[in-house]
Amino acid sequence: MDYQDNDGVRAEHQAEQDAPNERRSARNATRFVRDRDTQVADFEIIRAPDNGPLRTFNGGQKHENGWFASRKGRRLLHWEGTSQLAFITRAEVDFNVVRVATESVRFRFIGEDGWQEYTADVELIGPDGKITIVEIKRDERDLADPQYKQKLVAVGQLCNRQGWDFKIVFGRDVFCSLIHRRNVTLFASRAFVTIERRHERRFEDLLEQNIRALTYGELAAVLEPGHPRWGEALVQALTVARRVEIDLTQPLFDATPLTLH
Repeated sequence: MDYQDNDGVRAEHQAEQDAPNERRSARNATRFVRDRDTQVADFEIIRAPDNGPLRTFNGGQKHENGWFASRKGRRLLHWEGTSQLAFITRAEVDFNVVRVATESVRFRFIGEDGWQEYTADVELIGPDGKITIVEIKRDERDLADPQYKQKLVAVGQLCNRQGWDFKIVFGRDVFCSLIHRRNVTLFASRAFVTIERRHERRFEDLLEQNIRALTYGELAAVLEPGHPRWGEALVQALTVARRVEIDLTQPLFDATPLTLH
């Protein structure tokens, strides 16, 4: 066929040649990046270049939403729904969580109906570098849609292929009791308490003396003698910073044991 004698065919042929370049330009124009280690024929994992959120919430939703100032996340964490807020608050004080991010990972994969997308509610990184993807739901009613349940099953399988964990957490399971909720809320609120150099020296002196086990009241007294409430605030901030490990599911007393790290 002579393309020079057929303008319609020539235009179609030129469009086919230009299409890959246009798609490539469109991808480069976005602020998302794809992880080379996870981009294969049937799925890809997308992150923002700064590991920030791929989607944000600032009002205009049908239910509660907002942002949470996170020391572990090193940024504002956007949340949608009170169950997600409760979960990231708990993660902020969980010794087994090093980093936390919200809305930061997107899975794009081939499902039964073609390409599908899923953006994770929460991503946790543990002390050993293990990644856990968490989907937060109010209760089982949020999983009533069979197609959505199948999508989550597919995401779980993709996580397994990456060596990641995937779990669904219901709002009622975030805290084990009202005491737990109150303790977590209190400690998370102290995340940005100023820890001065003299406090750091006193803490390091304990470690140099190989003192790893103290009580809540004892450590508060060492950090800020004569000012118990100030000392407690420092202990709470050090818990968020993973220098102190303490059981927040139980009532807190001066005699509550804790471990220094």
